[in-house]
Amino acid sequence: MFTLLLVPAIILAAPSHGIPGCTEVRPGTFVLTGPMTAEVIEAMKSAKITHVINLREDDEPGFNAEKECSAVSETGISYCRVALGRAPTNDDFDLFRMVRTGLPANARVLIHCADGNRAAAVTCAWMVLDARMNSEEAIAVARQAGMARPETEKALRRYLAHAKA
Repeated sequence: MFTLLLVPAIILAAPSHGIPGCTEVRPGTFVLTGPMTAEVIEAMKSAKITHVINLREDDEPGFNAEKECSAVSETGISYCRVALGRAPTNDDFDLFRMVRTGLPANARVLIHCADGNRAAAVTCAWMVLDARMNSEEAIAVARQAGMARPETEKALRRYLAHAKA
């Protein structure tokens, strides 16, 4: 009996979206911790992603904005680019939140950068200030989703303190 009770819990904890390298941080909101590959794009179609927000800058190694935009757009998924540095400014956080909150309520959104660090941080700000999630809970989720650089978390905490004031 004990074994049977564990199986459903394991199944419920398994990710159901099937997008490699992705964490669903809120229902319908995903953070990608790696590059936008053909495999990821195919999985996004299956997961019914409607929008991609790309945070990468032009000079990042291995990144071609036009190629990525074209590959994603060909699937019918809307593509938006908001280039941010590793330690986003308050204006960067504001811009991302404006873009994210401007999407339809039923949008399924994938946010990405090179490694999930920036994507998780700006999504965390949105989760706290717009989706009304507890700050520390949202920061823990952001860390699990790829926020790993101390300077990025410092920028996030500074922004949250400023925005809540």
